[in-house]
Amino acid sequence: MLKNKVAIITGGSEGIGFGIASALASQGTHVYLVARTEEKLKKAKNEIIGRGGKAEIRPADITDIESMKEIIENVYKDNGHLDIFVNNAGAWKSQSLDTPFADIWKLVEFNMKAPFELTHYLASRFRSEKHNTLKVLTVVSQAALQVMDSGLGYGPAKMGLVAELFHLENELRRKKIENIKFYRLYPNTVATEKMMDAIRNNQVQNPVNLESVVDVAIDLLSDKTPTRDIRIGYYPRNGIVRTYLPSNPDDFYHQTKTTEEVVDSSFTPKDLLK
Repeated sequence: MLKNKVAIITGGSEGIGFGIASALASQGTHVYLVARTEEKLKKAKNEIIGRGGKAEIRPADITDIESMKEIIENVYKDNGHLDIFVNNAGAWKSQSLDTPFADIWKLVEFNMKAPFELTHYLASRFRSEKHNTLKVLTVVSQAALQVMDSGLGYGPAKMGLVAELFHLENELRRKKIENIKFYRLYPNTVATEKMMDAIRNNQVQNPVNLESVVDVAIDLLSDKTPTRDIRIGYYPRNGIVRTYLPSNPDDFYHQTKTTEEVVDSSFTPKDLLK
């Protein structure tokens, strides 16, 4: 299902983005990695190619929308199709009432405005390309589903992003545009390489392994899940759990319609330190 597909992954040089890109490449997808740091991109590309995958890099800042549009157009032109776009790039910072509002707004622009504007562009650009089915997966966060401490910029950005995506999806439905599909992934704290020191020092609670998050992303893009909105996390009494959230815009945040699936009851965060 993913063989010979073409995918662009923002924030693809490390963490969740690199994990998703690697998994897609292992199944035959030609991946284009987008991130700001070229050195990290080259390293990521070489890793994927070393495992037999097809990868190219496109250094860019996702807030530079014109550069991102150019990347999208060139990838589409070079391949004749664009099948997957992963909106993954994002950043968390602790922000509170003491944080200057300019800094809060900068984080909001990075985590909300940029991915929403990119998704809006993709929907507008490919709505008439009926032969091209485009799947847009947005990696959101548990912060979109609950109010969290020290998240004055990050939390509203993620909540706003999800609301924007559902409104945009409703527009697609209203206009009967069927060749563009939206998927949303809401990870709890994830044990990426950057997070491991904090995990070892017990500074974060209940992290989930990266592999389980990547597995959800691949299942979503393969249409193997009951909904297109999934929260993934570790819970002490249950292990790793997928929570399937409603994907119909009419049921936006309708928590009574959620279902759960335990995917690994034996996992504990201690496993990450072995």
